[in-house]
Order: sequence, then structure tokens, then C-alpha cells
Amino acid sequence: MRTSKLKSELDETDKKLLMELLRDGRVTLRRLGETMNMSSAAIHNRLSRLVQLGVVKGYVPLLDYSKLGYNVTSVISAKIDGKHLIEFEKEIASNPNVVAVYDITGENDVLFIAKFRNIEELDGFIKQVLRNPSVERTSTSIVLNVVKEDPRLRIP
Repeated sequence: MRTSKLKSELDETDKKLLMELLRDGRVTLRRLGETMNMSSAAIHNRLSRLVQLGVVKGYVPLLDYSKLGYNVTSVISAKIDGKHLIEFEKEIASNPNVVAVYDITGENDVLFIAKFRNIEELDGFIKQVLRNPSVERTSTSIVLNVVKEDPRLRIP
């Protein structure tokens, strides 16, 4: 669905509902209804519509991965043989350590963010990536300090 068409389908109530969900993904329909001065049924219908439109893709907690032992975050960009780019992106996206994959412009073709328990795991991952014949080169940065890591955006 085209973004411009979708944006025109969202009204201020939808946007407020989305912001409330971003603030607390565990909030009940009843509480949302009270906050937004709407019935639980109306909230349910709006949420169902937002899910159907693909705006709401799921409900997940925000985790502090370092407290779960994932102390190494890496940002890796790669130059890929063009005819294998989509195949490579799908393969790298299926890796459980990879949290984001971006098709990018510039000298490299793809950028991905991955989390590991230690440098040895990162090293093994990079060597695995480099064994792929469609990978021409990679560039890896290790995150020293996380200043902000939050996928929630304010919805204008």
C-alpha cells in the first residue's frame, strides 16, 4: 500500500491511538477507551483496521539486550554482487542475531545491525558473511555506547 494513500486514511484519533500504544503496548482496550473517550468496541474496531492496513505489525516489549547478555552491537555495511542483493538481504534478515536490515544508497548496498554476546560471536558471524560469494566487501563498526535505541517515533 502506498504511503501517501495510507497517511490520508489515518485521522487524528488513529494517530492518538497509535501514540498511546507506543507509550504502553500492554494497555487494555478499556483503558484506551477511557483515555480517548471512546468505547472499547470502537477502540477494538480501530485497532483491527490499523492491523489490517499493516500499520500495526505486532505487539512486542522493548528489551534491554545488554541485560540479557548481548553486550556487543555491530553496524555492518556490505557491498553485494547486484544480481544477488535481494537473496542476500533475505538470508541475512533470517539470522537471529540481526535486528535490522536496510537496503541503502552509497558505496555499499546493504546495512544491518546485529547483536552478540561477545566479540568471538561477532567474529564468527562476519567470517560467515564473508564466505558468501556474493559479498564483495564488508565494513563493520562496533557500538561503544548506546545513546538512544528506541524504535518508537512520534507520530505527527
